[in-house]
Amino acid sequence: MCGRFNLSSPKEIVERFGFMDWSEKRIEPRFNIAPSQEILTIVQLPLEQPTLQTAVWGLRPFWLQAGRPPPINARAESLGSSAMFREAQRCLIPATGFYEWRNGQPMHIRLRSGESFAFAGLWLPPAKHGGVPTAAIVTTKPNELMATIHTRMPAILRPEDERRWLDTASDAAAAQAIAAHPVEAAAMEAYPVGRQVNSWENEGPELIAPVAQPEAQLGLPL
Repeated sequence: MCGRFNLSSPKEIVERFGFMDWSEKRIEPRFNIAPSQEILTIVQLPLEQPTLQTAVWGLRPFWLQAGRPPPINARAESLGSSAMFREAQRCLIPATGFYEWRNGQPMHIRLRSGESFAFAGLWLPPAKHGGVPTAAIVTTKPNELMATIHTRMPAILRPEDERRWLDTASDAAAAQAIAAHPVEAAAMEAYPVGRQVNSWENEGPELIAPVAQPEAQLGLPL
């Protein structure tokens, strides 16, 4: 799964997704984005250009029972068959890294290049008038690096697949195929960070700073 991520370089995000109009949107660096918080998404409505949209992290269809937590992740393998996700629309969720825990040790995972990227995401319009859209991150089977940390990983889209993922003309099978193939392990890196990230209340660049801990102790490639 993916339960925490960061968007630490707003300038890079603006440059990376230069096909968007950022003139009326100012984004702040965030190092510990958690479920139920507002996140930045890029959506595309039929016959329109991609646009920015704020959503709450946690997909909430109108029929979801009160008290039931909305899913924050959607399995790529079940996008076309799950009633929870069948009516959702596709979106991009910009990020610069994400966190996963192995044996209690928080790990920061990002592209080895340090570049920003986009998760494959799903979104739904608000269930009530005046509400906020909701969204979830699509997950898939792990690559070799992520398999040493967790049994799932967020679907990080290749740049050439981002517009295809957004394209409302592409069918569910094509979209599922895009999300089902994780980014290559060689393109990613993971390193241990401090336990301050365990609390969603903590924020700041120190959360992505490496801690002195041998990688071999964590079972990661040296």
